Amino acid sequence: MTENLNRFGMGASFVPADTLTEIDLGPLKQLVGEWESVVLTTTGEDGSLKNLASGWNVISVPGVPRFTYEVIPYKENLKFSSVAVHAGNRGPVLNGKQFDQEIFGVFYEQQIVSVCDTDFCHKRGFGKDTVIHAETGLMLYVTNENGGYNIARLGTIPHGNVLLALGKSSQQNNPGTSFFDQLSAKGVNLDGSKAAMLGYNDQITGTPQFDEFNQVDPNIFLKSTLDSIVGSGSVTDMTTINMSTKHPDATGGILNIPFIQTNVTATSMDANFWIENINGGTETELLQYSQVINLVFPSTNTVTPIIWPHITISTLKRMQPQPATANAMKLSAEMPGDTPGVPQL
Repeated sequence: MTENLNRFGMGASFVPADTLTEIDLGPLKQLVGEWESVVLTTTGEDGSLKNLASGWNVISVPGVPRFTYEVIPYKENLKFSSVAVHAGNRGPVLNGKQFDQEIFGVFYEQQIVSVCDTDFCHKRGFGKDTVIHAETGLMLYVTNENGGYNIARLGTIPHGNVLLALGKSSQQNNPGTSFFDQLSAKGVNLDGSKAAMLGYNDQITGTPQFDEFNQVDPNIFLKSTLDSIVGSGSVTDMTTINMSTKHPDATGGILNIPFIQTNVTATSMDANFWIENINGGTETELLQYSQVINLVFPSTNTVTPIIWPHITISTLKRMQPQPATANAMKLSAEMPGDTPGVPQL
């Protein structure tokens, strides 16, 4: 390690292309590249095939006279840069030995676009082709002096939030397709008890806004998507990355600008990534994720704070690599072409 630190230096720098094979990105190496939403199909009432979104956003928002539950199907582009970044952190000297830390990571850029074409979606302001989320950041692989966490995610969101999530990666062979945890989109009180006074829970458990999507437990859609892609084949191996902004034994968290902190505090985030290699399915490699951000709003016409989860789930496939250009290190917001830049949401 000391030799590597001396070679690359203790500052932050880009890793030259001719030395990429010499560094250890751990599980992040599998993410490098560009991913896009899988296109699913379903059979309509008339027997014809129609496209089905593979990304879904569920969120409750305040309004008059009550909260409104929004379900938004979306498509996504998620890029993990092929340019690695390196940083070294100085540590203490203990018993005559210098304890330093070496980190390698990759930049990421996420852009999510609504594919919802209903009157409800258009009236709410997120009709088809509307950009509904943008995020940029870093995924870091930490191999030493890390408190037991080998993954760190540093994200920035233009609403006025920044996050630091820590996590761990694991590897499984032949995991099947039943590894998704149960989720709940229903709001709860701060102590986790049922929020009986909150009317939008009735919206969640009532008539689905989309017949094909379970709006109470969105992870069910992840499983059905994986089942449909795997078919009679199998998931041969899978890398799981679990990340959270809250750990009892480590730092991490979300920082918000004053307006958000006062009115709708984003308190925590939990995210799971599953990188799946498939044999005998319609796709050979998938990236699936499930993410929950807990937001705190007071109930309509009260000052009682309620936790409600903002959930996003998605299934993506790897895009074919594009030829390298002189602008390879630029984010899409800086690039000309059809891809919109990162908007101010």
